[in-house]
Amino acid sequence: MKKISAFRIVLAVIVLAACFAYLIQGLVKLQLVEGEQYAETAGNQSLKTIRITGTRGMITDAESVILAMSEDVYNVTFYREASSTAAEYLEYTKSIIQAIDIIEANGGEIKVEFVIGRNEQTGLLEYRFGEGISESAWKSRSDRWRSNHYIANDKYDDPQVAYDKLYERYQFPALAKEGHLYSEETIFKVMAIYNEMQMNVYNSVPVVIAEDVNFATVAEIEGRSMMLSGFDIEVGSKRVYPRGALASQLIGYVGPISSYDTYYNELQPLGYRLTDTIGKDGIESSMENWLTANIESRSGYRIMEKDNNGSLTRELSYLEPQDGNNVKLTIIASYQQAAERAIEENVRSTREVQEKKMANGNWLETNKDKLATRDWDKYPLQLADTGVLVVIDVDNGNVLAMAQYPTYDLNMLVAGGDTAAEILLDERNVMMNYAIQQRAEPGSVFKMVTALAALVNEKISPVDTISDGGPFMEYTTNEADAPICWIAKSQRGDHSNQTVIEGLAHSCNYFFYELGARLYNRKQGSLLLYSFSEEMGLTKKTGIDLPGELRGVVGNQANLYDPSVSLNEQRTWQPMLVAASIKKHLLSIGESHGIFYDDERLNICIKRLMDMAVTTDQGNWIVSMRPILMEELNMTRDMVMLAATMNDIYNYLNDIKWGGSMEIQTAIGQGITLVTPAAMARYIAALGNGGKVWNLNIIDSIISPEGEVISKRSPNLLNQLEGVGPYLPYIKAGMKGVVDDSGTAKKYFKNWKYQDEIWAKTGTSQVTIGKIKLDLENNSWFCALTPYEQAEIAIVCFVPNGYSGGEASLGIKNFIDWWMLEQEKDTSLPAVVPGNELMP
Repeated sequence: MKKISAFRIVLAVIVLAACFAYLIQGLVKLQLVEGEQYAETAGNQSLKTIRITGTRGMITDAESVILAMSEDVYNVTFYREASSTAAEYLEYTKSIIQAIDIIEANGGEIKVEFVIGRNEQTGLLEYRFGEGISESAWKSRSDRWRSNHYIANDKYDDPQVAYDKLYERYQFPALAKEGHLYSEETIFKVMAIYNEMQMNVYNSVPVVIAEDVNFATVAEIEGRSMMLSGFDIEVGSKRVYPRGALASQLIGYVGPISSYDTYYNELQPLGYRLTDTIGKDGIESSMENWLTANIESRSGYRIMEKDNNGSLTRELSYLEPQDGNNVKLTIIASYQQAAERAIEENVRSTREVQEKKMANGNWLETNKDKLATRDWDKYPLQLADTGVLVVIDVDNGNVLAMAQYPTYDLNMLVAGGDTAAEILLDERNVMMNYAIQQRAEPGSVFKMVTALAALVNEKISPVDTISDGGPFMEYTTNEADAPICWIAKSQRGDHSNQTVIEGLAHSCNYFFYELGARLYNRKQGSLLLYSFSEEMGLTKKTGIDLPGELRGVVGNQANLYDPSVSLNEQRTWQPMLVAASIKKHLLSIGESHGIFYDDERLNICIKRLMDMAVTTDQGNWIVSMRPILMEELNMTRDMVMLAATMNDIYNYLNDIKWGGSMEIQTAIGQGITLVTPAAMARYIAALGNGGKVWNLNIIDSIISPEGEVISKRSPNLLNQLEGVGPYLPYIKAGMKGVVDDSGTAKKYFKNWKYQDEIWAKTGTSQVTIGKIKLDLENNSWFCALTPYEQAEIAIVCFVPNGYSGGEASLGIKNFIDWWMLEQEKDTSLPAVVPGNELMP
């Protein structure tokens, strides 16, 4: 037993000796071998790098009038370390509640919101990661949020469970024990501030919880800084729009980064932080990369030393940030202001004309059948309440004014609140840029395209004449269905023996039906007219540096229905309407035979029928339709032989088969042809500059914060029209006739001071609402060039539901009145320091 005990003692000594040897070796390695490395790491952990940014660049007009700028404001910020103990959380929560009280007592508000809220209908808590987003986007945001809050377990899919966890973490039970009970609203605000911090915790920077607070808030927060753990005041910036509502749809606005996906995928790699603001629309958005001060290459920093409590003690290094660049536009503020006044007056005046017309007994009697059969609850009357007026430089495509009514104050939108809500909820969609995001049938302002296409392709000569023959019978045998000119039958003699000049001045539909028929080739379709429209830029975007521009559509088979793409990819709604009609008919046929068709099979069948209609001569449609119906829907031979089955399908398919009857409608600017006012202005300008189709430009230059020009935009030529030179004088003379004593707009220009200084064209496009056409609801277009001898500006006015083309002339007349007076003023300018474009 003694020997065994001695052995155990020796063994224990050896084990202890080995342990001590291991510990000594570790200490030696820690202190001597790796000591320097750990010392460096420890040193790094006592430093804090604070990112600082400069000021967002200004937006100015062509004469350096400031349209958007940034002003310094005071913001309340909050910061806490990534990990905190329960005691620290208790202290932070108390500080947050006190800070909220201070901010709100002085008229401020907390700008952050929590992602959990209570559903008013169910009374239950719910996650709010965004409305209208995909399931994958929702999951991505949910996973990221729960990961950042360290509650990634699946049980936290339930918002109530997540809320309870955070309620406990942020020490509300401890506060309750101390006798401090808070409303759910206050708790949500506290959690929102923690949430903002937690979603940015890896940036190691304070988050802004209240912006642009007043001096009383600043004084109280700073005076109690020792008691308010994590809170501070920083100088931030606020975007200000000095001209209020001027050019608001052009300028756009800034706002917080609203999409986590956009941030992490696109903005974070550039150096943005989730708390930064970005351009959300207009120039603020399209020129974001130039204006912003938030990208990494322009950001500065401070390297600060921290003490053991995490407090910043001194600055060790500093890199000054760079401000964003300034963007100078081509628009001129005085032009824009005059254009906005003109279009507002035009819309109001047209509305008054319409309301007087409605009270006229003759109008009521003429339209009594239409008024009696219309479903007014479903289709209320549409009268003029919006409009747009575009002014461009004929020689280079620079936009001088792009005005619309109504507009809105950008400052009110950025400030938020009830006024911002009114802007956002306005049924007229006032935040839309009507000039580039609204399309409509051009009506007769398209006729110059048809005339030039016919002249260039030698379908008519300048001296050839065409007389109004009444119903145009080229593509129908039924006189009742034949299109006719707008002029009364008793006055058709006024449209006799018309050359291109008279055809344009009179805007004779019959004249342009004939030109459309001459341009149309039954085998090849609408190649000549469509191709010329394409050369005029009417099927392309204008290239303007603004987001959301729509491309124009000119009628042809591909735009009516393109067999090579799905129904969802068609360029107009017409194919969807046809497909819906055919589906309804087929379901009805099946039901009458006791058969219910599968939706997927119906869709396949309908697509095959529509494709067949385009690729097959109409005389063979019935024969070609039968095997499709039998193969796809298992219809019997008896069923497909019935006229009740086939005739309606045949008639519906007519609406997607391009033909001469559709071509002549395109020739007068009707049918499926749709253009934006901006594209219209580009086309009109080309008539005044010898056939140069310029892309529209709204950016004059990019200027550094020091005033040096970084980038100067040059005119961009889309196309030079070939062969139009000899014929443009005839187009000009025809457009001059529009405002003369025999033209379609004569009553609007009689005795006007500048009647001889413009050439112009009216355009009235019919609008069908609820299968009923009322003249009061027609769209109104008017375009003009001035001065007459050598055009300098092209102007387009469009008033949706504006009654008639002549009504849209008022805005253009008012603008030209102002513009002509401007040309007479002394334009001498003070000397400007060369190279510096910030001087007014």
